[in-house]
Amino acid sequence: MKAVVYHGARDVRIDEKPIPKIQDGEDVILEVTTTAICGSDLHLYHGNVEGMEPGQTLGHEFMGIVKDTGIDVTEVKIGDRVVIPFNISCGKCWYCRHQLWSQCDRSNPKGLGGGAFGYTQSLGGYDGGQAEYVRVPFANTECLRVPDNVSDEKAVFLSDILPTGYFGTDIANVKPGDDVIVYGAGPVGYFAVMSAFLRGAAMVISVDRVPARLEKTRGLGAVAVNFDQQDPLEAVNDLTEGKGGICIDCVGYEAIGHDHKSAADAGLRNPAYANEYPLQVFEWMAKTARKFSTLGIPGVYLSAYDGFPLGDLFQKELQIRMGQCPVKNYNEQLMHLVEKERIDPSGVISHVMKLEEAPAGYSLFDQKDGCTKVILRP
Repeated sequence: MKAVVYHGARDVRIDEKPIPKIQDGEDVILEVTTTAICGSDLHLYHGNVEGMEPGQTLGHEFMGIVKDTGIDVTEVKIGDRVVIPFNISCGKCWYCRHQLWSQCDRSNPKGLGGGAFGYTQSLGGYDGGQAEYVRVPFANTECLRVPDNVSDEKAVFLSDILPTGYFGTDIANVKPGDDVIVYGAGPVGYFAVMSAFLRGAAMVISVDRVPARLEKTRGLGAVAVNFDQQDPLEAVNDLTEGKGGICIDCVGYEAIGHDHKSAADAGLRNPAYANEYPLQVFEWMAKTARKFSTLGIPGVYLSAYDGFPLGDLFQKELQIRMGQCPVKNYNEQLMHLVEKERIDPSGVISHVMKLEEAPAGYSLFDQKDGCTKVILRP
């Protein structure tokens, strides 16, 4: 089978690999019909994530048709069309029994946190779904059936970015009437904007520098702020009449620094690029968050950083909630919203490509200009 395989920083290739086989009674083998390139895949592509070894199949956003099942699979059958959460959950350990799916104890014996598809040896070393076929363990827990009237373009994002965007608004405790500031207008930011409105936000401010991405969030009803063209702190202060709002960080550690000469000048440990400054969004949130609110951070952070704005957070009595989205807490309810046409996730897509075009897709998505989301067809 064809698979998108990591060979090193900025080096992904289409390799031939054996079709995976059932290894456990709860496994299914999925014929992938649609997969996608995620912003988190770019962290791997940039070579910034420890534990990523050459030879691993990439991809944690995927869906498809069940082609084979283990003897203990009872919840799905051959021929079912399903979408799979990116985090791997056994359904039986303490964390899974308490709906803390992203911290499953059984799916990742190699490190902290639960397992994930296509994302380093430290998260279990599972091959991902940017391939023609993929093995899905713990299938009784993992598989979510897709209704017949929901297209792949609308269903595939239930694997990660739609639940993750909603998770950002949930941990930030967005309530009806709130003003919400979403930092980052990439795919997760797009769905955080959508989710904030679903939860009753009065106004959502989308902060980014990429015009095509800001235009997508503007289409959802957000007020777009391009921080290359205006001071985001002044813009948010004016829009919220000085009160600030509920802040959500959908950027993570690859933020672009604007208040510092370079990442090194800002005290960043081992900067990957001279113009990156991982604490940029934290500093902006500390200035723009409503007092006594909670910062929601679904954006990915991987290391320790100097210069953390503890004083500003303390003075405004801000709380922080962050982490990896437990997809299963949200995907079934969000699927029903898609099924009933209350939301349409496909609006984030800008490019549809063949699986064989994945290397070009990675390069295109990395450049960002005009590219908001790439899906791949095996």
